[in-house]
Amino acid sequence: MKMDFRIILFLSSILILSINGINSINAEIDTLDDIRFLETGLLEIDNNQFQISNKITTREFSNGNIFRVSGITTDGFPYITYSKIIDNKIDTHGIIFIGGEFKKLIFNEKIEEEIINIEKNNELSIVVQYTQRVYAEKLALIDIKIFDPKQNILDDFNQNYGLFSNTDIEVTVLDEENQEFYSINGITNDKGLLEIEFLIPENSIQQTLTVTINAENENSKSSKIFEIFSLGEISDDGKSSS
Repeated sequence: MKMDFRIILFLSSILILSINGINSINAEIDTLDDIRFLETGLLEIDNNQFQISNKITTREFSNGNIFRVSGITTDGFPYITYSKIIDNKIDTHGIIFIGGEFKKLIFNEKIEEEIINIEKNNELSIVVQYTQRVYAEKLALIDIKIFDPKQNILDDFNQNYGLFSNTDIEVTVLDEENQEFYSINGITNDKGLLEIEFLIPENSIQQTLTVTINAENENSKSSKIFEIFSLGEISDDGKSSS
């Protein structure tokens, strides 16, 4: 994934300025353990959640009143956050780089998150195997399994228990201009599996396709985002052409 790190640096400075604009400080909270998303391991944008990986970098500013946390999610999306202690609470702002653009992360108070989780009941684990790189005139394959997250904490695709059948699946693939490239609806079978494939057309250009999977049953609704790299046509020397 290619990124302009000058943009990241610029947006990081904006995050610092927005946090520094808050005057009230209370230093009773002084550890990273109190930052909510580090406790849950989840980052959120709109209706999508991302699991953070163990590749995390932290730094303290202003005598420990501001914490910067940066890293990548388990799906490979880089993020950066700043948290400031305010009136014995932590105010967090952040961005994540997805589909070639930065998106604002959503951070809620713990009580608000608990209420939202009761309403949405986000308790489906979407585990996928997919074609990461594909040439024009070839098929991109996506195999989707829906698990009970409490029974598959490692997101092991090959696990054969803790699966949910009859789960509604919606798959949307967007190109780099956020135009629909492919979409399909389906239902997981008795093994909790849905297999889909779609063709990369002839003369396709090199680009990154963003895949969103929404899964829903009677009690829960969850989503997952990842990327597939379309490599364009295969040239005479065996390399991709732009």
